[in-house]
Amino acid sequence: MKGAIHYVVKAKLIRLVKGNEIDFLEFEEKFENEYPIVARENAFRHYQNFIDVLLEGKNKKYSSDKQARVELNSFIDPGTSTKVKIGEKEIEFSDSFGNGIGVFMVIDQPIKDKIFDDKVGEEFLIHGIGRISFSDDPQSLMDALNHEFLYYEQLNYDTKNYKQNIDFYEYDIAETETNKILKTPFDWTGYDRPQEDDETEEIEESPVAEKETLSFEQLIKNGESNQVEFKPTLLYNFSSGKAGISVKGIIAKAICAFLNSRGGFLFIGLTDKGEIQGLEYDYRLANGKSPKDFFQLEFDQMLSHFLSFSVKSNVVGQFFELEGKEIFVVTVSPSKHRPVFLNGHKGKEFYVRGEASSQPLTDIEKIVNYCIDRWAN
Repeated sequence: MKGAIHYVVKAKLIRLVKGNEIDFLEFEEKFENEYPIVARENAFRHYQNFIDVLLEGKNKKYSSDKQARVELNSFIDPGTSTKVKIGEKEIEFSDSFGNGIGVFMVIDQPIKDKIFDDKVGEEFLIHGIGRISFSDDPQSLMDALNHEFLYYEQLNYDTKNYKQNIDFYEYDIAETETNKILKTPFDWTGYDRPQEDDETEEIEESPVAEKETLSFEQLIKNGESNQVEFKPTLLYNFSSGKAGISVKGIIAKAICAFLNSRGGFLFIGLTDKGEIQGLEYDYRLANGKSPKDFFQLEFDQMLSHFLSFSVKSNVVGQFFELEGKEIFVVTVSPSKHRPVFLNGHKGKEFYVRGEASSQPLTDIEKIVNYCIDRWAN
């Protein structure tokens, strides 16, 4: 007999491993049981094992959820401690990445309720670290935990010894209320009052985290590689002085190659030598429109035309200022489950990343063998 809910543990990380090598790690594990509390225990056990492994890599041991959040900030939570260093400036890129690890409750059999209108497959983050979903928002976590407890209560599921009452300050009604939830590692101390009045001492950030800051400046300095590519424009053709679909095609080929390989970073607004050129040539084509909005729309249309919007979750672009000029940085996570083909003018094309360029594979046998080696395991 299947339970009305099950649990999923998801993780996504981007970090520098050594030198200029970038590690993209993403996984999803599903936990089901006719007794949901058992699936929940297994999910949190898997989550904790992963946290322990990450801490081991920093020569640390787990002591609390709060401590883990600080120690793992350097490659789990880019919105706080992992920042892009550009000269003397530090720029957060919290909107660029969904880095983090979390435990989600997933609905299989929605219950009838006057307030909630759940659908099959809906997910609710009940615990996490980093920028995955709303793991840094206590109100969202509490709402999800209340939602979870509703299922256990209405369906009379066993909660073992995890049930607890938490006094939590509800910002939408500006009052503190007692919430019935199932225990998680999150420390709710101090959340029974508005956080601006919270005088609890914060843990100092680990000096190790500062040494592991991901630096776009360093990536540029190291030059193009099998995970770093420079392009001067998105659509401006220097030969014609006009927008060119072929220029977009070059960008799409690089993204396709990253998707089919180990992922990487594409910098638009740089010469092939890594010199900062900026986006002015593309901006000239905006014809009175907001340059950034115009550029973003053209980028999205390029993805849709040459690839497909199914790769959107693996491709994230963001504007940055470097040496007083704007550039566009595209972060490409490797395709996890399947190969990605480019819609070329002669049909489907397949690209992989070479040492510092995008290489086409045209021989069917080579493509098949590459796909088997890359995705079959």
